[in-house]
Amino acid sequence: MNWKKGLLVSTGLITLTLAGCSTTGTTNESSAAGDATAAAQTISVSLPAELTTLDTTQTTDKVTFTVIQHLFEGLYRFDEDSQPVPGLAEGVDISEDGKTYTFTIREDAKWSNGEKITSADFAYAWKKLVDPATMGPNAYLLDNVVNSKDIREGNASIDTIGLETPDDQTFVVQLDQPQASFLSVVSIGWLAPQNQAFVEEEGDNYAKTSDDLLYSGPFALTDWQQTGAEWTMIKNDDYYDKDVVKLDEINGSTIKEENTGIQLFESDELDIQKISGLYVQQYQDNDQLVTHNDIANYFLDFNKQANEALANVHVRKAISLAIDKDSLANDVLNDGAKPLNGLIPSGLYANPNTNEDFRAYSGEYNQFDSTAAQEEWDKAQSEIGDQIALKLLVTDDDNGQKIGEYLQSQLQENLPGLTITINKQPRTNLNQSRSDGDYELSVSGWIAGSSDLDSYFNLYKNGSSYNYGGYDSEAYTTLTENARTVDANDPDKVFEDYKAAEDILLTQDAAQVPLYQSASNYLIKSKIKDIQYPAYGAYFFFRTASVSE
Repeated sequence: MNWKKGLLVSTGLITLTLAGCSTTGTTNESSAAGDATAAAQTISVSLPAELTTLDTTQTTDKVTFTVIQHLFEGLYRFDEDSQPVPGLAEGVDISEDGKTYTFTIREDAKWSNGEKITSADFAYAWKKLVDPATMGPNAYLLDNVVNSKDIREGNASIDTIGLETPDDQTFVVQLDQPQASFLSVVSIGWLAPQNQAFVEEEGDNYAKTSDDLLYSGPFALTDWQQTGAEWTMIKNDDYYDKDVVKLDEINGSTIKEENTGIQLFESDELDIQKISGLYVQQYQDNDQLVTHNDIANYFLDFNKQANEALANVHVRKAISLAIDKDSLANDVLNDGAKPLNGLIPSGLYANPNTNEDFRAYSGEYNQFDSTAAQEEWDKAQSEIGDQIALKLLVTDDDNGQKIGEYLQSQLQENLPGLTITINKQPRTNLNQSRSDGDYELSVSGWIAGSSDLDSYFNLYKNGSSYNYGGYDSEAYTTLTENARTVDANDPDKVFEDYKAAEDILLTQDAAQVPLYQSASNYLIKSKIKDIQYPAYGAYFFFRTASVSE
């Protein structure tokens, strides 16, 4: 296979996979431009949790990332089909060996204060992401950039990173290995530019309020502070492609109780409300209900460092086999979610040689089996005792409570002697508790930021900043690193490596329990047209949306 050709065609293959899962599209394919001038271009939306940090190098949660994608554009962006297209870069030249990317920054790319965006702004942000002194949780995204991994691990100077800025408009990236997903990776908000002079002038206040940021995307933010539950996005008149942006104002708020949001929607005080479960069934015949499958996995995670019982592999295997995921997806969630029996969700990536989706290729792991679960539980009890108590960390929203109560019921019923105590926390607190290792069991999710398989496998590598539970497997880490590096030129071998790693993680070690692949459901006023639903990262994208009469 010619790998250079593979770089160019693989995204097309991903399009087919994603389209088959109905993960992308718009609410109305026809343009609303003719009506846009007659109607007030203002909408009100809600999100289920507060925004956390808007420092693009530090953000991790999907709620905040949804807003970030509107505010900060990078070298490339995702189009309406979730394919990478030029953003602040007018294009890229890729070397024949697939290792050198030379981006040309647009002449008209400007910050929201009117200053020109330059290649130095990208170099600064990317270095900030991987420098141990300022490193963000997603620094691993740049591990394939020359010396970047050594830098974030403290083994090389930041000055040795494979980035060059020969002039203001030219940004050169040197990779260790060809990477078919690289344009997809640079399309996500984590790799957006930052203005060094502005960031350093703001100091510790940077990104704490809407006034402490410069914006490079189609919208700018007003009326927000880090602990606030409300925010407003307005059209960014300095955006290079401002003519495609029809909305003048987006008023956002945090609404954790879906019933409250639905009441506001019904009273015309809210134009978009995310819903789940029984509410989806209630509105299933309503033409204002819009449903899209997510490329996301939700899972039960173990922290074997916090409770010695979880260090016992039979405890973990028993738990992994004792949960009826079909019932969870179809009866408890009942919102389009699908049972998931693997680390990787469907639709993330297809082998460019065979067009086979990785989930189909790798197969099913740890499916519900109460008999096998009891056998493992008997072994566990013989080693550590009959009575075992564990705490389960979940979010404090409707979904978190439902999932927590279901898992509690399943595990206590199918594993006699196990007691589960539910600990509900706001999403921001939960993320911090996980990061601090302050949990025993937790329900969490991972949303695809790009089509890169390694972004999921990285969660459990030795040394990963996301390996909160202390999973330690040299064999797993070696396989995933081989897939990312020495085998990167051979998609078939990459799939073999990752499949073997998935088997170690889920079957041999039971280090995670996949639960379901989520779906997103929204009540959306029919007057709003051309919303985009990215396959990666954000819930929705309003770059081309408009309000019609």
